[in-house]
Amino acid sequence: MTMDSSTQVPSFDWKHLFFSFEGRIRRSHFWIGWLVCLGAGVVAGWLPLIGAIIGILLIWPNLAITVKRLHDMGHTGWLAAIPYAVGIVGSIIAFSMMGVSAFMNASALENEDPAAIMALMGPAFGLFALIFLVGIGFLLWIGLTDSQRGENRFGPSPKAL
Repeated sequence: MTMDSSTQVPSFDWKHLFFSFEGRIRRSHFWIGWLVCLGAGVVAGWLPLIGAIIGILLIWPNLAITVKRLHDMGHTGWLAAIPYAVGIVGSIIAFSMMGVSAFMNASALENEDPAAIMALMGPAFGLFALIFLVGIGFLLWIGLTDSQRGENRFGPSPKAL
């Protein structure tokens, strides 16, 4: 945050919020940034090709607000990799499970046996649900946990500004 010289009221620094990995941000600023990114992602989802590009570009601001929020809690920004790593590894395992199951039960799938299809999809859906829960748990952890009091190795407390 910076001070507006004419009124001495703190002004919100959007550029720092979305593009910088330095410093700390409050929980309220994290949620504002997260909701802006969510809204941009939803709108981008309606646009066929450019929406995919915007979705990829939104990774940077999401990481920036997450890292600064982790800094505010006194943690390293590298913890932001946890939900991404769980999502990537879990998805690879889930799709591998479905591929192996489809290969092992090819004749049952050709006959469109509902039990075979559920045997194929069931464990993968459970794994995707676990990936989702890790992401939601991480989001709630960084979004609801209070700041580390005072100054830490990442800078002064944003509550004092």
